[in-house]
Amino acid sequence: MLLKRFKPSMFVRLYIGSVIGLVSTVWIFLTLGDGYMRRTEIETFLNDGTYFVDQYIRQHGSPQSLYKNLDTNHRQQFYIFELELLNNWDGSPPCDTCELLYTLNGVPVYLRGDDLYTAVFALPNSSHSFVFNESRDFFSPEIVWYEDSEKNFLIALLLAIFIAIGLSIYLPVWRLQRHIQNLVDTQNKFGLGKLHTRANTNLPKPVSELAKSFNEMAEEIESKVKQSHIFSQAIPHEVRTPLSRIQLAADLLRRKAPEDQHMLFEDIDTYIDDINELTSQIMMLSKLNVMDNSFFELVKINVDVAEYCLERVRYAKFSNVNFSNRLESGVRSKFDCTMARLIIDNVMKNANNYSHDKVWVTLDENAESWLLIIEDNGPGIPAEKREEVLMPFARLDESRSIQNHVGFGLGLAIAKAAAKKMGWGITIFDSKHGGAKFTIVIPKENGTP
Repeated sequence: MLLKRFKPSMFVRLYIGSVIGLVSTVWIFLTLGDGYMRRTEIETFLNDGTYFVDQYIRQHGSPQSLYKNLDTNHRQQFYIFELELLNNWDGSPPCDTCELLYTLNGVPVYLRGDDLYTAVFALPNSSHSFVFNESRDFFSPEIVWYEDSEKNFLIALLLAIFIAIGLSIYLPVWRLQRHIQNLVDTQNKFGLGKLHTRANTNLPKPVSELAKSFNEMAEEIESKVKQSHIFSQAIPHEVRTPLSRIQLAADLLRRKAPEDQHMLFEDIDTYIDDINELTSQIMMLSKLNVMDNSFFELVKINVDVAEYCLERVRYAKFSNVNFSNRLESGVRSKFDCTMARLIIDNVMKNANNYSHDKVWVTLDENAESWLLIIEDNGPGIPAEKREEVLMPFARLDESRSIQNHVGFGLGLAIAKAAAKKMGWGITIFDSKHGGAKFTIVIPKENGTP
């Protein structure tokens, strides 16, 4: 589970890839270079052996020969090498631990169990063979690995290479990561409604091209959103002027109209009130969707969560609401009460509109949030329609229609937009009472003791 959640950044991926590449390169170099270095060592070893064989042949039988012990005992230690004569050698390995490595220039070279070399030279006009051995006693003294100067040098060299290449990769990749993170931060600000936000284009390619593309997109979106905002603000304003004239004309006609026609004028008043409410909701939704948080100057105050929710239930004056509180007393949070009112009131109004006879409001919590659960026993909302009902003017075809004038389809859209500004959430599920279950999620991060 932890591995699935861990998503390394591009910087981490590039740096890990570079380190893996370096390690692989060193491993390949050591693997392939080992054979080359060993062959070079064997050639040097054979040159030394050839020199001793030539000397032995020239001095053989001479009173001043340096190899008298070899002729007498068939074995002699000579400097860092051990010399030996084999009589009638049959080509088998000259020792029990000898393993044949190469045959160079007709001379077989063996590797002994102690990681030293042995070569067998055939002597001309003789039944003996000259065995040339490395001697550990002189050539390779037994020392601890960390005291071996050659190994220490190799380790230091590898570390220096890793540090040098690592720094050369780290700096440009770190700068690229920073540029991309700045671009992500800009995009997040733009997504929160700050449409004037633009990315810095004074950057190296290809980040500069990405920033320019983002700015072009942002310009186009801001232009269209402003046009939409102006349009949504202008229409309600322009509509209210003729409505006022209609209201005035209706009031004048009402005075002279017969008593049996007064019901028609009351209907006109209801229609005018509906249009005024609709235009007000359109203007509110436009402000919530277009402007950023700074436009509303959100004023967060410290409130008792349970008391505030109960106050909204009482304000709604619904006779069929059952309120229950599962929180401990004194739980407080900081939030903007105006925005919270738009969320809670609109969701409760929706539940009351579509409920058959009762609404349940429950205040609960989990580890991260307080939960205001609003349920009804109406027809419910199909799963495939739950995102749709949070959109402006959304109405379901059958189960939750607008019969008996239950709204314009803007209440839940306003609640969703206000919740987004507050950092709250709204989820929809099936209720155990048969209708819809709306859960308003209030994060605890702003809670106070």
